[in-house]
Amino acid sequence: MQTDAENAISLTKAALDKGAQVVLLPEKWTENIDNAQLKYFEELAKTQSAYIIPGALEDGISVVAPIIFPDGSLRGLVKKNHLFKNETGRLIPGNKVGIFTVGGVKMGVEICYDLDFPEVSRELAKKGAEIILVPAKIRKDTLHIWRKYMEIRALENRIAIVSANNFTPPEFMGGSTLVVPVNKGEYVEPVTYEIIGEKIGFTIVEIETTSYLKDRVERLKEIKEPPEVEVLDPIY
Repeated sequence: MQTDAENAISLTKAALDKGAQVVLLPEKWTENIDNAQLKYFEELAKTQSAYIIPGALEDGISVVAPIIFPDGSLRGLVKKNHLFKNETGRLIPGNKVGIFTVGGVKMGVEICYDLDFPEVSRELAKKGAEIILVPAKIRKDTLHIWRKYMEIRALENRIAIVSANNFTPPEFMGGSTLVVPVNKGEYVEPVTYEIIGEKIGFTIVEIETTSYLKDRVERLKEIKEPPEVEVLDPIY
């Protein structure tokens, strides 16, 4: 029987052999970052000249998502900004997210619960992100709610959102998802695709970012600084 790391490395290699340029793994697919054996992902990235985000994992201090570049170097370490439930008080939140460019396309990375907060995705969008990659660990019974967050972020920023979701039955049943903003003429609609069902596996998706380029540019022009809030209650 393969270990979690062996299985993840095997699937990553299979995806790269099929032509993937960027590989995204889920949040907490293994217990901690030491178990992930990052050196093998670094070797794969270098051998295959690809970008790999080997999930989001606890490092004893925070929840981090390493970004490995095609030269095999670990160039970025995105930290989870909004800790979830039992992470709070036990781990330290981050205050940065990451963005990198693949073939002229800017990709942002944020971690799971960060997607619930609109300002995280908005800051990535303002920096030019065309696709946001989200390693996630979402329970089966709340996956439908998670997809609503994905749709809203895709809609309000006019960018694609890709989520790789944890598969640890029976509570976490995968269901990795892609949401793309589609121009319907008079309006833009977020279209949702379940790219991997309730199983361990991989799939390769091609996202044509030029299909929503005009909508994205127009939305960026419309973004303003938050309005000042005037308190209207009487002062006694």
